[in-house]
Amino acid sequence: MSRMPAAPSAPSARSLPPPRVERARALSARGAAAGAAIALLLLSAPGRADESRAARRAAAARERGRPYTMVEVGTGVMTLPGADVCPHSASECEQGETSISFGIHNLYRWRDIGFGAGIFWAATLSSEGARGAPELERDHSRRYFMVEGLFRYYGIRMPTWEWWAGATLGGIVVNDSWSVKADREPYSDTAYVGPRAATLSTEGVAAGLAAGGEWTFAANWSLGGHLRYSSWFLPEDRKRSPTGDLASLSKRVDMFNIGLVIAYGVAL
Repeated sequence: MSRMPAAPSAPSARSLPPPRVERARALSARGAAAGAAIALLLLSAPGRADESRAARRAAAARERGRPYTMVEVGTGVMTLPGADVCPHSASECEQGETSISFGIHNLYRWRDIGFGAGIFWAATLSSEGARGAPELERDHSRRYFMVEGLFRYYGIRMPTWEWWAGATLGGIVVNDSWSVKADREPYSDTAYVGPRAATLSTEGVAAGLAAGGEWTFAANWSLGGHLRYSSWFLPEDRKRSPTGDLASLSKRVDMFNIGLVIAYGVAL
């Protein structure tokens, strides 16, 4: 007579951990998680405290007329309304140019006075056709780069609004670039050393005037706008590339720029 296999016996009460042990383990896990959270808070607290102290110092410096610095980042529209743009030849010129501009400035503020330096960059909104064989599909584009010093006088100062007028002086570089379809859409993925387009650089001096306003919406932050005029003094004779292309601009050029800026103040 065959014997049936014995069913596995249920674990006895002695083999199970007592309820107190289970509760102790749960409390230990919760305690470890709470300890880690507290450690993270303690580590991040000094950074937040330093940031809040810097914010209070910058706000106090502005209110009490003490020195502090500002970093401005802005964007706008630049136009050259009276410029003779001649990328093809001296006898084929177009009147005016409009570009999107970007800028960043660092200013030192003390009461009503502000001075500093910055960079200004702009590029044409679209490329234009250039002379050459039709199958080459040549395009032409321009970019502008300016390094300038600036001075401002804040003549109207209110608790949250400030209005200023100032002057700028610096250098301007106008880059003309000509490219063909093979430059813009290479036949292979092989990377070659050097630019893919023929470029001419025209350097000159830029001097101008500016005016604007700022609205302080937080302890360190302000939002504002500006209107700028600058006169560019470029060489009389246009540069010529090896392929016979001419630089777009020459002589004196008037520039107007309108834009929006956001600024952050830091106490010294």
